[in-house]
Amino acid sequence: MDKLELSIIIVDYKSSDNTIALVSDLLKRLDNLRFEIIVVDNDPKSDAADVIGKKFAADRRVVVIKSETNSGFGAGNNLGAKSANGEFLLLLNPDTKIYDDAVERMLDFLAKHSEIGALTPLIYQADGKNLQRHFFGRFQSLSSLILRNQAGKMPKKTADFFYAEMITAAALMIRRELFQKLLGFDQKFFMYLEDEDLCRRITKLGYKNVVLATAKVIHFEGKSSSDFEKKKFYYKSQNYYWQKHHGIFQTVLMKLLRSPYVLLQKK
Repeated sequence: MDKLELSIIIVDYKSSDNTIALVSDLLKRLDNLRFEIIVVDNDPKSDAADVIGKKFAADRRVVVIKSETNSGFGAGNNLGAKSANGEFLLLLNPDTKIYDDAVERMLDFLAKHSEIGALTPLIYQADGKNLQRHFFGRFQSLSSLILRNQAGKMPKKTADFFYAEMITAAALMIRRELFQKLLGFDQKFFMYLEDEDLCRRITKLGYKNVVLATAKVIHFEGKSSSDFEKKKFYYKSQNYYWQKHHGIFQTVLMKLLRSPYVLLQKK
């Protein structure tokens, strides 16, 4: 059997319709690649694994894994990565849509640049015209919080790619060997900032993270949780991220800077 080039990992949580649409599109689009698609059903109470499995039962390129617990987005991807056989991993959210030959462009670029740790394409909002906010940017620091300049800015000059400290895991490609070396995502992050933590660890190994401007993906951003629930998850992850990378003193300062926004959201 030929060596697989790519393993695409999709973590499904209450989004089987989106997952089926994405997998169907990928199977049509990537006939020229040696690939597999690994779907992780991250909701132990759902029948999504059965529904998705039956839909693609005739295609051996699709593997469906049922998670026994919902331990979060990072854990779901880690579970999928354990079964992956491809040289490269592409982590994709179910509510994404690939444009043209974006996957091939990402794969070709990463294969040719050994200094790159992870990359993401340009990620657009549902309208396909406006870029999604915060899909790349700077690592969180006291100065970035004070100046509110963590979000990345597109370069003024058009380029095929540009470097970024952090990139989103909504559509992230990485070598499987590197992902394994990093032990995947830190599963103490249930949701949010697991991708920034991963990117930070990638750069500590001497690699760079990249936005590939010649590839395009749309992210529809599902509404599976309320804004209030999302903020609770985010703040919990942010507390852990800061303790891990900045220590207790800076974490306390971060919380003081954050407190006015937290109070406003509670009203």
